[in-house]
Amino acid sequence: MKTLNRLMILLAGLFIWSACDEDGDKYFLSSLTSNELIASTDNIVLTEDIAHKNVLSLAWTDRTLAVSSPDFKPTDLLKTAMQVSMSEDFSGTVEESTETSLSKTYNAAELNIVASNLGAEANVASKLYFRLKGTTGNNIAPAYSNVEAVTVTPYKLDTRFATVLDQNSNSTGTMLFSTEDKGVYRGFVGVDAWFNFLVKEANGTVWRNDNETGMPFLLTTAGDWKCWFPGISGCYYITFDTGNKQWSGLSIPSLNVSGDIEAQLVFDKATRKWSVGFNAATAGDVSIQIGGTGKLYDHTCAKANGSGGYDIDDSKAKDTPVAFSGSSAALAFGTTATNLTVHIPQTGDCTLTLDLSDSHVWTATVTQGSVDPEPEPELSQYLYLPGIGPDDNWTYDRKIELYYKEEQKYAGVVDVNSKWGNYALSSSDAWDGDKMYTLANDDAASTAESGTLVKGANKNITAPATGLHLFEVSLKDMTYKTSPVGNNIYCYYGIEGDNNLYPIAATSTPGEYSGTITLPQNSNWGVKFYIYNDWTGAYGGSEGKLYYNSNSGFALQAGTYLVTVNLISGTYTTTQH
Repeated sequence: MKTLNRLMILLAGLFIWSACDEDGDKYFLSSLTSNELIASTDNIVLTEDIAHKNVLSLAWTDRTLAVSSPDFKPTDLLKTAMQVSMSEDFSGTVEESTETSLSKTYNAAELNIVASNLGAEANVASKLYFRLKGTTGNNIAPAYSNVEAVTVTPYKLDTRFATVLDQNSNSTGTMLFSTEDKGVYRGFVGVDAWFNFLVKEANGTVWRNDNETGMPFLLTTAGDWKCWFPGISGCYYITFDTGNKQWSGLSIPSLNVSGDIEAQLVFDKATRKWSVGFNAATAGDVSIQIGGTGKLYDHTCAKANGSGGYDIDDSKAKDTPVAFSGSSAALAFGTTATNLTVHIPQTGDCTLTLDLSDSHVWTATVTQGSVDPEPEPELSQYLYLPGIGPDDNWTYDRKIELYYKEEQKYAGVVDVNSKWGNYALSSSDAWDGDKMYTLANDDAASTAESGTLVKGANKNITAPATGLHLFEVSLKDMTYKTSPVGNNIYCYYGIEGDNNLYPIAATSTPGEYSGTITLPQNSNWGVKFYIYNDWTGAYGGSEGKLYYNSNSGFALQAGTYLVTVNLISGTYTTTQH
């Protein structure tokens, strides 16, 4: 088996030149030639049991860009993409993904989608060919790495299911189900107010909000917008219709139980379960009904906001009866309640639970004892990174911020200069081993770029190279990921019809970027910043404060502005010229 320790020379050779209009000097920029790509294995059998486990990694070296004048330093000219095909010469169908780091890792589900989209037969070993494509300009022919062949045996995709993703394209663990496998997916979700999300089908197609019109509840597979819920948290039954390119959300604020049990259920967003404790006078089978009144939100609830966009108008949501029928072991959801038989195991304290967590099988059960919902974990607003800086002793002066409470996700840009080459994560700004997150002592798989965390002060995490890096941490999944931040960030003007990302250059202050932008008209959707020139690493903001992964930009009128952004402090300023 090949190993990722073999890395190779990438990007040297051909050159182009550009002229300086002011003094006539000519500078020469190295462009791309062929390079070597390394795969971690050459034979993989995929199964659903290992769907979320990493099964294949590919790696390559950093790009080398050299210019004849030391005073001229072009940045971010290289665009790289991973290409996969079932044809060794890539003459057939090609799956391509933009890459911003020096490696790519597929878990079993991701690789299975690639194989399926390329036409590989389920349960049959087929060769997939991988290569890296690099370009340094629109008029420059791309260069390619060597081709790596990997034999992959995929499993059959179950196209009845679709996955709800968060605004960062990570799985929320919630699935939707299509009863007739025709692209209409339904299911229950538990969300915060204004929750932003995407939906990913089994074949990898990602659906998002239509940003051509900006109208909520309309769908597309293009652009960068996310779908979003109304400003009401709680339980929703959603219908996601990819054929008609629209979705709806039925908000369910409460559910009542009547019949032999009289109570009001309480919803837990994290588990997608409704439950209530009660005192049973007798044991045995009893008959109940479960129902309530919901509010149906769809595209008819859109309201023009006067800035060229749309808001969701709560007053337009339609009152809709909600109820359960069928049997307690296989509930059906609709508008009319029928009698449901549930079994009470004993007299005294019991708990009735309506479990909606499975996307296609819903149940109602009574269990012994009174079960109180688990309290939400107390989360620190920040995670500190002791050891990531140059100090002899661990200090807590570098941190990342909580941006998605329900999923316990943190992110931030950190200036890395680790004296000892390793660090820890801490929810406290002082030493407390019980509030630290590190690696398992026997962990040999985690790297500076990504890995798996454990609670407590164990094996320290390898620090990435000196410089700016984006850190993303999930304490729910107990994972971390880092990626380098370049010498440019990118500004989206939020103007209808202009989907360009305009570069803003770094200053001498770590984490700070400054430059001039000119808006030919008022910003329709709001100005946002992106760390990478591929619509990832998004920052929205308001009143001078930046928010990671925010779907909301800040308004600017037409004009020319000096914009200064500090990714470390999460702040921005705009000064009109």
